[in-house]
Amino acid sequence: MLTSYVHFLIHSQYDGDKWDTFYESIPISLLHHTNGNAIYNTSHPLLERLVGQLEVEAPCPYNSIPYDYRMSQMWVEGTLGIVPELAPKIMLNEEGENITLSDNLEMFKKWADIWEREDPFKYTPVIHNYAATNLIPRHLGPEYIIHGAKLYSPWDPTKTDVTLVVSEWFFDRSLHLIQNLDEKDHPYSEIVVMVPPVAGAHDDYDEMTSVKVTTQHRGAPDFMDLCEADIKTDWFMITNSHHHVARHVDLMFTPGTFKPVIPFTPATYPFCFKFPYCKETISLAQRINPGHSKVVLDMDMLYNTKERNAFCKEWKEENGDEGEDLYKNEQRRLMFRKKIIGPPGPTGTSYLAYLAKNGKEGMYKLTDRSLYGARPPFIKIFAKEEKLDGMSEDELAKRLGMTLMDNTTDCNCGAFETEIDCEESVVGCIWRPLFESCHPPELIDGSEPICSSTDAPTMAPTVSLPESDTDSPTATANVDDESEEDSTSEADPWYVSMFKSREHEGSTTESNNTLNDDELRRKLTAHIDSNTEGYIDNLSLEGVVDEAYLLEGNHESDHDVERREMISNLKQDESEYEKQMKIRATQLREIEYNELINSQLDLLDDSELILLEELLVGASKHVQRRDDNDVGLEF
Repeated sequence: MLTSYVHFLIHSQYDGDKWDTFYESIPISLLHHTNGNAIYNTSHPLLERLVGQLEVEAPCPYNSIPYDYRMSQMWVEGTLGIVPELAPKIMLNEEGENITLSDNLEMFKKWADIWEREDPFKYTPVIHNYAATNLIPRHLGPEYIIHGAKLYSPWDPTKTDVTLVVSEWFFDRSLHLIQNLDEKDHPYSEIVVMVPPVAGAHDDYDEMTSVKVTTQHRGAPDFMDLCEADIKTDWFMITNSHHHVARHVDLMFTPGTFKPVIPFTPATYPFCFKFPYCKETISLAQRINPGHSKVVLDMDMLYNTKERNAFCKEWKEENGDEGEDLYKNEQRRLMFRKKIIGPPGPTGTSYLAYLAKNGKEGMYKLTDRSLYGARPPFIKIFAKEEKLDGMSEDELAKRLGMTLMDNTTDCNCGAFETEIDCEESVVGCIWRPLFESCHPPELIDGSEPICSSTDAPTMAPTVSLPESDTDSPTATANVDDESEEDSTSEADPWYVSMFKSREHEGSTTESNNTLNDDELRRKLTAHIDSNTEGYIDNLSLEGVVDEAYLLEGNHESDHDVERREMISNLKQDESEYEKQMKIRATQLREIEYNELINSQLDLLDDSELILLEELLVGASKHVQRRDDNDVGLEF
């Protein structure tokens, strides 16, 4: 027992890294809460009050919160005025009615006023709280007491040789991975770069890295690289040229038995089934092993080459050498969908399902990433290019021209791999020395993320795509990263905020005043018809009005009659422009509605689709009977 009142608690905060991907959304009281492994000063008045409050709250919903976390909530409520939010289900009594909790804010503030200056919570490095985080010895610090660590063995080069397969398409983006490979802590003894049949092979890889690099030309589609890669070692991993190797590839193995530790995501609605791609991945895996319920990311799996070969042989026999028979027995399902959102080839999840079916799942130690976390072995650096490379010309036009992609920004602090880059980042990232990783800063509860995203459209209806390739990574870029959001006044028509014209962003600048008569006449007398749809797409109404002001106020003309005629044509153009924009908005709404219907259909299983088909057939027969009776239907 401590007799000094200086500190009532000597403790450790959470020191692991499994929360880093959602760090900004964690309440401050949870980030700074203590744990059971702490030293309490039982004579401190603040501890007496906190414990007394815990006893008072025993019959109420606050009792569902662990005592150490609840004490942190009381202190944060008193010092920062943040009242914790409880889950709605916890706030119901036995009759299902809402429970009203007492307001303790003023009482907690009084406690804070008395003891806040004393800094009653003392952090100590002697105790480290990892809260069930998977670790290897390099992650441990100077602590003597460890709380909640799952300790595994690191990769041993004398026991395991690992090959890295890199899927490449064009533009030599994999060179960025290869050139920086020697700077990384990784287990790879060989690199196999999978390239298209027409791509050339490099003969200077030995000048870029000390690791052996070979090029293999594909004889099958790229989604078959998992099965087609020629591997000489017993184990291998796979990534693509949009990534590079992480600063530390922390492969983990069980002590003694040396089984690879592989993270998986449970196949539940919150983690998987609400995402069409994940749901389809599980559905395909369950063809191999009914009841399969674990999702493994392709880039997280350490594949055994011998078992990979057996898995791929069976997969090809069932689905075709190039996956052409993957959906041959699901024609009814395809009738309702333009495209099935899911993997077109073999996956790490299907590989695991094959092992489970054959009783070989035990060759791995599987760990739930939702409980114990996982560190990515590869970091995405060509985010913008990955989105664009995978789209056809039609899809690109649809994405960039019609559906208006969300204005999202990638603020992944985990992409910063050095302390300097992390601490100098504009988003306030924080370096974690023990793990040599970067994580987001903490935020006041309910605050907007540092890099917020918006669904507001910020792009013009037509956007010219860059024809040249990028040599440097663009992990933080988006396809609309060059567009800026326009601010429009409330007096503008309803559709102005939906469109932006680069041609007229600077319509009041001096350079615009140098337009000659022919250029002004050409612009202002352009009539909107089917042959000038480009005019609609590239000229906002705001820009038209600006040109009118320019004509009337800033441009001197000796022909007043001609000017009045041009203004008259301009007014006609404005009217027609508004009409065309309303038609375009209707088309956009129809497209968004159809995409919504398709996304909902992707969430239905086969039995639900059959039921839907029967309902539609019945409805069409009903409509036909109504039509036969000359009774009109309105929709």
